Amino acid sequence: MMTNPFDDTATVSDDQFRDDFNLSGEKRERPIPPGFKVWDGGLITEPGAYIGVPISRYHGEEICDGPSISSTGLKKLSGGKAKRSKGMTPRHFYETSSLNPNRRPTEQTDALRLGQGFHDALLLPEEWAANWHRLPEGFSRAAKVKMAVEIAEADAAIAAGKCVVNVDEVARIDAMVAAMRADKMIAALIAKGEPEVTLAWRDEATGVWCRARPDWMMETRRFGMNVKTDTDASYDGFSSSIGKYGYAQSAAFELEGYERVFGRRPEAYFHPVVEKPAAGWKPGDFIATALWQLPEEDIVRGQFLNRIGLRVFADCVKAGEWPSYTPNPDMCGIPGYLRKIIDDGGQGDGAEDAADDADAT
Repeated sequence: MMTNPFDDTATVSDDQFRDDFNLSGEKRERPIPPGFKVWDGGLITEPGAYIGVPISRYHGEEICDGPSISSTGLKKLSGGKAKRSKGMTPRHFYETSSLNPNRRPTEQTDALRLGQGFHDALLLPEEWAANWHRLPEGFSRAAKVKMAVEIAEADAAIAAGKCVVNVDEVARIDAMVAAMRADKMIAALIAKGEPEVTLAWRDEATGVWCRARPDWMMETRRFGMNVKTDTDASYDGFSSSIGKYGYAQSAAFELEGYERVFGRRPEAYFHPVVEKPAAGWKPGDFIATALWQLPEEDIVRGQFLNRIGLRVFADCVKAGEWPSYTPNPDMCGIPGYLRKIIDDGGQGDGAEDAADDADAT
């Protein structure tokens, strides 16, 4: 059954919403909620909900006192994907893991940078100035004399670890944030809570450390959620993204973290979604939003895949081996849709059969 998070008790006025998110830009000290811990900068040795773990540290270095894994890694290790999809093997996971002393730093694409900028502007507005640098209109590195000051400021920001965004990118980020804040149901979900809390716990079956980082943890912890941007926020469009990017696995893992750390699992899981401004977009143009609830049966499917991934991870850590596509020779032949065309005497519709074959797998 669809859960409705928006009722009279959840209504948030514009003034209250602005105050809750400190949209004036003035940074305020927040009290530590009961049941949370402040990260001390060292390795995590006890399960808990930790505030203050930098995103760069969470993704870039080991934060636990033993090998740990998040849902991002589990997606590469679960469900037999190693035989079907490029890059979905233990070896590919290891190449970008903090377990690999020779790994290359991950390069952030423009799309990922824009998505992170939107995320921070929506959920961490008071930290924007510390992490982002806005280039002035007309900025050009070719104008070495005319824009010498602006170029120096940009270089200093980059050296300080800030992300740089231009005027057009800021306009798009602002428009997406405004669209989300204008959606009453989404505004109700993110009215009061904590952003970017790190959940850490040990998996009972394998003993390995698990970690999750909810986008937003409601003050009541009634619902779990992960804010998303998408080129298509419609049912068909976002359903495709759920399958393509493994959102069900992420949700299932996050919900397990809630249960293991707080002793109670949220009653539902939501994805607030905003469409990315398309080519030709101009400030003032309509931007669509949607609020999708992930079905419980798909969360169960995500749990199933996570269990497979956790076992593979534990076995690889124990053996010290990270195999690629096939550790031993295996069968690989003509795709199913082509087999059907051949077996039917060449009378099949290749496109239709290919789609059927994709659905079947």
